[in-house]
Amino acid sequence: MRALRKTAPGPGNVELVEVDPPTLKPGQILLDVAAVALCGTDRSAITRSSAYPVPRTLGHEVAGRVAAIASDVQTDLKVGDPVTVETDAYRCGQCAYCLVGQANRCPHRKGIGTTVDGGLAEQLAMPAETVHRLPDDLALTAGALTEPLAIAVHAVIERSPSLAGEVVVVVGPGAVGMLCAQVARAVGATVVLVGRSRHQARLNRARAMGIDHVVASDQVDVATYVADLTGGYGAHSVFECSGAASALEGSADYLRKGGRLVLVAFYHDRPAVDVTQLIEREYELVGSRGKAPSSFRIALRLMASGQVDLDSVIGEVLPVADWEHALELMADGVKVVLTMGPREAQPVRGLATAVAG
Repeated sequence: MRALRKTAPGPGNVELVEVDPPTLKPGQILLDVAAVALCGTDRSAITRSSAYPVPRTLGHEVAGRVAAIASDVQTDLKVGDPVTVETDAYRCGQCAYCLVGQANRCPHRKGIGTTVDGGLAEQLAMPAETVHRLPDDLALTAGALTEPLAIAVHAVIERSPSLAGEVVVVVGPGAVGMLCAQVARAVGATVVLVGRSRHQARLNRARAMGIDHVVASDQVDVATYVADLTGGYGAHSVFECSGAASALEGSADYLRKGGRLVLVAFYHDRPAVDVTQLIEREYELVGSRGKAPSSFRIALRLMASGQVDLDSVIGEVLPVADWEHALELMADGVKVVLTMGPREAQPVRGLATAVAG
């Protein structure tokens, strides 16, 4: 089968190659992969030196259809059902974190696309408990965004108090920022989404989604805008989704005293934090990493009820053979979904041995 693989450390070293298909093991479900959304982790793995073992099949935002089910698996799923997957190829199930549903904190966890082979392949085998049925009326390209939606759910719902009736600011109109804004709106918050004028197309899409307030920080004084909206107090919470150190450094200016700054993005450059301001204004600084199994369940309910618009977050859908063009689009902040449909004309090089996810 075809797979998009990081073949060696260092920038580049990525090829679309032939690999052995995964072998279905006890406790697993085999997927025919239909669509995989790319994220910053994938782009970093391609353009930077790999922090994970190589060779490695990339991709972790996956949707497809059930191809086979191991005989020992008890499930309501059937062959052909549309599904998405969590990203845990392995979690121990016995540590203090797993026992309370915090598998994202498991010290033994292995994640697809990083520590084991991922979903940018024609098939993927996953533990049955990580496979979830998608709504029938949802396109599989949109279903590939379940994982980033789960990240937004974890940040806005699971790592936050109730936000109903509160004003929150989401910084960064990338895919996760757009999804955080939608989840915050779904739980009853008034949302201010902050980008820059170069993000105008995404800001326009956010308005079309019904986000309450959309502003460009290089055209509007966001702190003044939020103060006017809140009677001078400032926002209850800020969700920092941009990954820009400068954006984080200014985000505290949007908060009321006692407000919460939730860090969702990862940073290539180490940001500076004014600890004195945190102390004097009694801010809370909260990290939100990834998602838990419960995040997926909530995300799927939001999708089924129509409270989030995943299609509008997608900027481009391309065949996997066009992965290099996808990288160019990602450099401009476009959310790209690669499809693993019929084989394209692009030649597939080499033969590698795949480790079943």
